[in-house]
Formats: sequence, structure tokens, C-alpha cells
Amino acid sequence: MIGPLLVLAGLGAIGVGCWKLRPTYHVYRGDTDDVVTIERATGPVELEGTASVVDETVAAPLTKRDCLAYEYEVEEYQSSGKNSSWNTVETGSDAVRFRLEDETASVQVDPGGATLALTTATTVEVDGGEPEPDPIKEFLETESDLESENTALDLRVVEIVTGNDRRYHERRLEAGDDGYVLGQSRYDIGARETMRDVSAVIEDGPETPAFVVSDSSQDGAARLLVKPVLPWLAGGLVVTLLGGWLATPSGLF
Repeated sequence: MIGPLLVLAGLGAIGVGCWKLRPTYHVYRGDTDDVVTIERATGPVELEGTASVVDETVAAPLTKRDCLAYEYEVEEYQSSGKNSSWNTVETGSDAVRFRLEDETASVQVDPGGATLALTTATTVEVDGGEPEPDPIKEFLETESDLESENTALDLRVVEIVTGNDRRYHERRLEAGDDGYVLGQSRYDIGARETMRDVSAVIEDGPETPAFVVSDSSQDGAARLLVKPVLPWLAGGLVVTLLGGWLATPSGLF
């Protein structure tokens, strides 16, 4: 029975991976539009340009840098029996409305609900049992549900470090960065605040198969989106093949 169960588990993982690939497919398959052409568009639009501030910025939690969008990930090196691996223990993100401008015009983007595909801007590694740098310490105290891993067991004769190693990653879209957006254009006369603005807002909506915001080009956004999906596909394939091998008579002996 183990073989068939592994096959089902592997196929399930591949199915999850394929489902997670949907935004990548929609990003990769289309052509980008000129901003000036999308004011009254009814379907999904794809834009590349330069990002800038509309009204406000948001402070990224690990560096306190002003940005338009951020996401963070905390990885922890955990042991289970004889196996050890880096596991994600916390993630988070936030974004504010920003402007995207190309050679033809500019448009406001409301990133609420978007899938963020951002390049890693900052990584901080902290060994277990060591004090965190002040920005990380402040992050743990004010914005995170995680506890400090600066812990040790004092046996008087020797002190044994008990905390796990961690990696803190922060990715940001900042003013002046290149930007890519796949979303739905909604006509909005109030969004025209500058001479170059079109009367529209790019946002999530029923006509767009995915809503993606990236600090890269179209191709770069597709690569960033596919990277976290690869373990699902590769792991699912390995488990499926192993299960198929165990399910055959030769695999049992």
C-alpha cells in the first residue's frame, strides 16, 4: 500500500505546484501594453515602467527603509531527528498605492491583494545564541510573533547554545525602481492627478486571471514567481516515481 499512497501524495504535490504556477503562466504568455492605451481597457493589462510615490510610503520592517511594497521571510534552521533543514517560520507583506510610468504616460496602481514578486534586497543571518542586530531585535519585539533565538543553557561549567540559526530576508519595491504589473484597469477620472496620468487605476478584479506586482521586468517577474514553486514540482515528481517503483513487483524485493 505504501507505493500507491506515495504516488497519490506525489501527484497531489505536482497538482499544488501547477496551481501555484498559474500567475507565472499569465505573466509569461502576454505582451506588455503602453500605459496610454489602457485607460478604458476591459480585460487584463500588463505594464512595465518606473515606480514612484503617489501619497505615502510604507516602512519595511527589517530595515525601516521607505518603500512602496515589501515582503519579508524568516527562515530557521531546525533539526528533527537526524535531519536538519531551513524552514520558513514567518512571512509578511504590505504595500501602498503607487504610480507606474513608462514613455507614454503614467497610471496609479492599487496593490491590495496582489501577489508580490520582488527581488531580495536585504538578508541578515543571525546565529542561534547570538544577540540580534538592533533592527532585527526591534522587529521581533514590535512586529513579529517570533521570539528571540538568543538563548542558551547555563550549566555553570559550560554554556550550551539552545537557539536556532535564522535568516531574515526583506524584499522591497522602492520609488525609482523598475516595476511590472499584471492587473485590471478601472476607469477613474479622479486618478488623474498629473498631466501624464491616465484616468485609470490598476487593481485586482474579475477580468484579470492574476494580480501581480514586481520590481522586475515581465520575464524577471515570471522567474521570481516560478522559483518557490519548483520544490513542489520536483518533490512531487520524486515521490511519484518512488511510489511507482515501490508499487511494482521488482520494487518490493
